[in-house]
Amino acid sequence: MLLPSMVSFRNASFLHHCLVLAALLLAQPALADAPWKPLKTATARGEVSTWNRPVEGYPIKQFKGVVEVPYSALNVLAVIRDVPNFPDWVFQCQRAEQRSEWGVTHTRIMIKGIWPVSDRDVVVNTAITQDPATLAITVASRATDAVYPPQRGYTRLPELDNRFVVEPLADGWSRVTFETFVDPGGSIPTWLSNFVATKAPLTTLQGLHAQLEKPAYRVYDAHQLSLPDPDALRFPAAHLAP
Repeated sequence: MLLPSMVSFRNASFLHHCLVLAALLLAQPALADAPWKPLKTATARGEVSTWNRPVEGYPIKQFKGVVEVPYSALNVLAVIRDVPNFPDWVFQCQRAEQRSEWGVTHTRIMIKGIWPVSDRDVVVNTAITQDPATLAITVASRATDAVYPPQRGYTRLPELDNRFVVEPLADGWSRVTFETFVDPGGSIPTWLSNFVATKAPLTTLQGLHAQLEKPAYRVYDAHQLSLPDPDALRFPAAHLAP
């Protein structure tokens, strides 16, 4: 929480991505079909709209935000894949890291606690897939303890389902949808859970928009990004030209 020409995948790469995505979907908790409650509605292009909805049995509501930005899908992916820079824009992120022994798909994220709640951390496994019709790219991350056990000083998040959907628009802009379900572990005051579900999507997408202004994220080739298989992705011409 996190892409018109035809897309072609190499058979092995396509099968790998499908299997990873299927595993992530099967691991998701059963979320209730409660309607989304609008929290903030954009009044101009470039502003963020946000929603949340309750999930039975969990203290924090599932939340979602959408924004259109005047940058290419590649630029957006460049920000999302720059893991060490997460503290500059992801809501309450204290630090984020990848390690070579974990592989490129695993990331540890450390989250600043808001008093009276202690700091949290989570290790996520991320799958990147693309819709062959719209070219929308989904960056889906799920909590896992497979590569790194819980650490002293942090409460490990039992569950996290976080996704960015980056849709390239015909005029060179991108539409970004950020959606998250999280089980924070332990007890959390109602006021705090409401605060998180309200502020997280707004703060994160506003932060993403601000990061996109940095020259470092002006990229024009997927091979410039930290991706498991950059050749598996395709982009419209308007999102490749300087």
